[in-house]
Amino acid sequence: MKSDFRVTTDSAPRVQTALKAMQDAQLIRALDEPASTPDTRAFQFKHTLVQDTAYASLMRSDRRRLHQLVGKVLEQQASGRESQDAALLGHHFYEAGDFERALGYLRRAGETAAQRYENREAIAFFTQALDAAQELNAPDRSARLHARGTVYERIGAFDAARADFEHARRLAHTAHDAHAEWASLMSLGYAWSARDYARTGEYFEKALDLARESQDPRRLAHTLNRVGNWYTNNEAPDQARALQHEALAIFETFGDAHGAAETHDLLGMTELVGADFFAGQQHLRDAQTLFRVLDDQSGIVTSGLSNLLYMPSLQGESLVLPPTEKISDRALEEILAATRQLGWRAGEAYALWVSGEGFAAVGAYGHALELETRALALAREIDHRQWLTAATMLLGAIHGKLLDFDTAQTLLDQAAVLAREIGSPHGTRTASGFRASVYIERGEFARAEKTLDAVLTQDAPARTLGQRQAWTARVELALARRDPERALEWLDHILRDTANLTPDVVIPRLWLLRAEALVQRERYGEAEGLLEQAREAAQARDLLPLLWQAASALCIVYRAQGRLAEAERAAETAARVVNTIAATIPQTDVRERFRAHAYQLVQAAGASV
Repeated sequence: MKSDFRVTTDSAPRVQTALKAMQDAQLIRALDEPASTPDTRAFQFKHTLVQDTAYASLMRSDRRRLHQLVGKVLEQQASGRESQDAALLGHHFYEAGDFERALGYLRRAGETAAQRYENREAIAFFTQALDAAQELNAPDRSARLHARGTVYERIGAFDAARADFEHARRLAHTAHDAHAEWASLMSLGYAWSARDYARTGEYFEKALDLARESQDPRRLAHTLNRVGNWYTNNEAPDQARALQHEALAIFETFGDAHGAAETHDLLGMTELVGADFFAGQQHLRDAQTLFRVLDDQSGIVTSGLSNLLYMPSLQGESLVLPPTEKISDRALEEILAATRQLGWRAGEAYALWVSGEGFAAVGAYGHALELETRALALAREIDHRQWLTAATMLLGAIHGKLLDFDTAQTLLDQAAVLAREIGSPHGTRTASGFRASVYIERGEFARAEKTLDAVLTQDAPARTLGQRQAWTARVELALARRDPERALEWLDHILRDTANLTPDVVIPRLWLLRAEALVQRERYGEAEGLLEQAREAAQARDLLPLLWQAASALCIVYRAQGRLAEAERAAETAARVVNTIAATIPQTDVRERFRAHAYQLVQAAGASV
């Protein structure tokens, strides 16, 4: 505390005498400040309990009077920098019962805290501002509710966020404030996207109606972006792309760099689901460039996180991938630190499951399992059902890669249920593709066929991630049933719908499947050529799971041609890669089960390991 005689009606000598007595009693101590004078010396309570006790001993009316006096003095001292002192001014005027003054300062304090990602403080300031507005029956409660709801949504407090957004919408509707009602509908749609795509669509459609009525092009563009993202999550990238390009044109016409950056970011996700990783990566680069120019930290983190999706992944095994670095611990820690700095818990869960999938693609299964388990726990804690679905699905897919098909089936069955519950066609189709692959490995061909037929018609395209996952499983089913002609027909269908496919491109996963079909037709020379290409491509990207499978398949081809020495060398390569992968798994039972089952597959190829 600082002694300032403008906040007391007592004489300076009397105050100084009282301060001296408190010092002698060791209740306070003087702070050394170079510019202080006897009349403006600063003091500090030696313990907060002393301060609390002294404060509690004051009568309520005295407290309010002193808060009002302190607030007025601080307001005079803060002339020209009220925004910096808004939190302190808001506190004193609120405690003084001067709600009119308090409201403005608390609103500014909440906005400043939210911009700095000081989320708990922002919620507290907005809550006090709402209390002050209630006392005054002020007309801007809808805006404050919406602001607090936005912070609640950021930290993963869905129920609190939903309640604020719904309350804000009701107030805005009653006040005939179309813009505020539109903003609440947009936020409700976004919040529900983690839990129920059907509700998300309902809110966004209502927001779109209001946006069109407003005759405000930029409001319309923001809405088109969100409706487009809803189509993306429903695995309808063509519709999404059209809406988002319309939004981008509007933002560019008005020179709205922030709107353009957000649109590029969303288009990055649209192209990802649409299985065009080259186009998607370019959109994310454009988004990051604009966000950096704008110094928008949240946008930089969001687009940077999404960029992780374009690294090698389990869902991307049937795609042409752009040249990217593989996932690293350093990149992961940087993005996790950034999400935590923002207090963005959903973003942290997102980063964990995306990175876990990336580590699984290169055979770092131990790390992948750990990250997906962490993602699952966090998604469950904040009740983010979209990421709960993703993490459960990928845990199941990783166990499938580890040849632990019982655990994989249990997890993938759960993921399919979760995807249906939130109404996610993308999640349902992708999980079904992984599930069918596991059923095939277990010899349950009828279940695999039923699972695939439920999400993929015989004439369906293969232009989205989910469609390609399901079509790849359908090829596996044909091969398991010893129907190479059908397998080759379906592989041709997948390749026709593959974006960025050129004569020099190799997609290791699809090349392995085509080679297996050719082996079944005893076309060993052609199969060998494909397997060599797949092996080289997998080795170039450190895709160890595909590398050991390519080596094992080459063992079969060499042995079928009587080239036994080459078959043994291929088997040794497969075993060596299996051991490298196994070394990444800290759990002894998981590691040894994988090693034993993988060795069995290599031995089944006709080699001794």
